Amino acid sequence: MGCFCHATLGPLRLALPQLNVSATLGMPGANVALGLSAWLSARGLPGAWQPDPAWLGLPLPRLQLGMRAVATISALAQLRAQVLAQFGLDLLNPAHATAFARIVATLNARLSTLAVPFNPAAWLALANLNAAIDQINLALQAGLLPPSANMMLALGVPGGIPMARWTSLLALLRALAPMLAAATQLNVSLTDTAQLSAALRMLARLALPPLAAPQLLASLSAALSAVAQLQASLGVNPLALGFPAMSLRVQARLAALLPMLSARFGVAMPPGNLLAELLAALLALLPPLPVVPTYATSAVVQAAMQAQALASLNWQVPAMLPAIAIGLPVCNFAAQLNAALAVTAVLPAPCASGCDAAQLMRVLA
Repeated sequence: MGCFCHATLGPLRLALPQLNVSATLGMPGANVALGLSAWLSARGLPGAWQPDPAWLGLPLPRLQLGMRAVATISALAQLRAQVLAQFGLDLLNPAHATAFARIVATLNARLSTLAVPFNPAAWLALANLNAAIDQINLALQAGLLPPSANMMLALGVPGGIPMARWTSLLALLRALAPMLAAATQLNVSLTDTAQLSAALRMLARLALPPLAAPQLLASLSAALSAVAQLQASLGVNPLALGFPAMSLRVQARLAALLPMLSARFGVAMPPGNLLAELLAALLALLPPLPVVPTYATSAVVQAAMQAQALASLNWQVPAMLPAIAIGLPVCNFAAQLNAALAVTAVLPAPCASGCDAAQLMRVLA
């Protein structure tokens, strides 16, 4: 069986001083990038949807389960999928469920030695701004800022049919999509609800030790995720360069973007102390656009056609279970450790680095 290896703490301890930064960005024009990014995200852009007009004639079923029940089922399915992806453990196997509980217990022991004040806000703000710049650059390349006449037609009349006529179909698909995804993640049939019921009952019984430091775990995960995003976008190691140097890189990208937006929209670039006004000027020039339904893919439509039994379920499903609030953050932390620090958090025990797993488990027993 594996455990959250003590060797993981070495790289994490070394990174903590760089991760725990107290700073504010204060970049002129940051609100422009963040505001335009919010406008794009609210409309699913940059994205495209090319539906088949024949979908309008399909007799799709209407989901009977309520939103809370769907949220719980979806979270349980995600937990199973993430534990399988991160640790190679299938929570539908009782022995593997026990192994995952051991991982959580050993993670708790490791985090107890890192009980330090930690604030990920600076890295989060920098990563969010950089992601906004990335999103806007993609939208500029796609001709969305501002949208051309052809782009307006593609977005407003998808498949040659006005968006308003798709409303009913999209409502059915939006409700069904999480359940279809859950069935895929649990590897159960869409037509045999007994398989889904059995899998969900087993996952609902999963017992995990409570997280010893949930806020620290969330803060570390957020900071590591921000670092990984910046690294993927800019192609450099943020922790090696440090926060001030990374801020300068993002600031240079922002300084290059603002004049480009000003020229593209035909709006005069205001002086630095009036840059806050640029966002309002740009938003005023953007037309109302429908939301791109990225969930309404051909695969989802085909699956929905087979989901009559799934849609007719009317189960009483409990609210969010403790195992969900424990297991998903553990999986996320392991994923971010790997993405930001190239650390494999969980190793088979005993490992070759002075393994203390047996001693630790005796203490935890």
